[in-house]
Amino acid sequence: MNRLAFLTLFFLSSPILIGQETIRILNFQADSGYQHDSKEEALLLVESLGKKNGWEVFSTADANTLNESRLLKTDVVIFNNNCGTESAIFSKSQGQALQNFIRNGGGFVGIHCAGAIWHEEKEFQAWYEQLIGTRLVGHPEVQNATLVIENSDQNSTYHLPRKWRIKDEWHYFSSNPRGRVNVLLSLDENSYQADSSLKMGDHPFTWYQYFDGGRSFFTSLGHTVEVYQNVDYQRLIEGGIQWAAHNAKDKTKPALDGLILDLDADHNVVTNEKEEVLKWTNGVALSEAQDFTPNDYGVRITDPGSGRPKLKKNIQEIAGHNAIVFEEDELVNGKEDTFDYLVTGSGYTWFTVLKPYRTQSSTEPTEFGLHRLKDVNSFLGNLRNGGNYEGIWGSLNDDLTVWCGSRNGVTFGRFDQNNPKITGIQLEPNTYYIIAARMGSGTGHVEIELFVNEIKPVASGEYPVNIHSNPSKLAIGTERDATNHPGSESFDGEIARLLLYERPLDDSEMAHILEYLKSRYGLTN
Repeated sequence: MNRLAFLTLFFLSSPILIGQETIRILNFQADSGYQHDSKEEALLLVESLGKKNGWEVFSTADANTLNESRLLKTDVVIFNNNCGTESAIFSKSQGQALQNFIRNGGGFVGIHCAGAIWHEEKEFQAWYEQLIGTRLVGHPEVQNATLVIENSDQNSTYHLPRKWRIKDEWHYFSSNPRGRVNVLLSLDENSYQADSSLKMGDHPFTWYQYFDGGRSFFTSLGHTVEVYQNVDYQRLIEGGIQWAAHNAKDKTKPALDGLILDLDADHNVVTNEKEEVLKWTNGVALSEAQDFTPNDYGVRITDPGSGRPKLKKNIQEIAGHNAIVFEEDELVNGKEDTFDYLVTGSGYTWFTVLKPYRTQSSTEPTEFGLHRLKDVNSFLGNLRNGGNYEGIWGSLNDDLTVWCGSRNGVTFGRFDQNNPKITGIQLEPNTYYIIAARMGSGTGHVEIELFVNEIKPVASGEYPVNIHSNPSKLAIGTERDATNHPGSESFDGEIARLLLYERPLDDSEMAHILEYLKSRYGLTN
């Protein structure tokens, strides 16, 4: 394909993004060894991405450009399908310049044969293979195979289907990098033909890592000319560059500053053979609150396991993602005091991707024989049982009007000046929404706001902070242990994602996360 035809195809198949920050790229192809037919297409791809996004791209096959002067003007170095299979490419000073660049926070992207640089000086060779994550060893014949998307949150993969069928060269490696890197794509070894000696069992194929002070993204994809013309592949490389350059704020992932809880139904869910949830683990690894587990008896004390929600997979309404189905069920974190400070001065912001079912009438008894509490169908809460209740909650009225609030424990009143009920809009049953709430930080009176799908709040109210509040365990699917009020305050519906921050996010952060959730879950309403 000639240069003009390639650029025309690329720009017709990719939206122009306005307002991107400039990324300075060294598009590097110095090599020593095998020459791919796709090498020119690899060069053109990065140059085209630069034109599309307004990035500065310097393309070269001269190893002498790997020097301190050039790297001071560079944000990301791309080893762009350049092999080193016959002899060394770099001098000692050039290798040291790359190491210094990474150690000073630089970004690196390795494409395909960048993993087959084999003959460098011993110390640099060992360091470089760690930068890549492993070493390319061999491959079967070029053929179609299926890649499994393991992480669709990263900016390079959020656009991909859960399984991606593509024709390329399927390398195996000297060692499995899993455990050292963050795997994005893995290879389904049952989807192509190869001798068992050319397979690895567990077979990561694209990943990223924080390494030696910098960032490294690597994909072993990129052998054929055709793969560089594939729009999904173009976006994979584009996202990898953005991530490596610390410039991945558009529809890529939620803000991390202050994030203390990320429950994602695509990840960290343990189920039994009935798809009943036994554990849902927080994706924020350093958070004190980790595992959310069912109150095993739920609303039906004589029926063990009845309190377990179920995992629902590959939901087309939300772009093939998973959700947890709650029907008089709950998941509770066992840490009693982990979230107390949210209502005593820090403030909070939470988001959920949620679908409500029609609510059972409060006039009809539950299976356990008790009536539901009118207009309290809680999907989030940590209210203390007994005394004057205190904590946060998100809930629905019986007619599916959404509301939120905090209670400070000064008075018992279910809803009064100390316990505001911030009432929003009526939701449609069996429809997915993005719901969010934000409470200001500080003492005295702070504002609580409720959001549905948009940055403009649908309701707000004042909350008087009590610095001595002492909420209880955080529950999902009901606002407290279901055995205390079995079935009386339960949410019926599906939750695909729940994010909780220990601070009030500003409007730009709120807008970014709403856009991220809409993009990831395919929600346009």
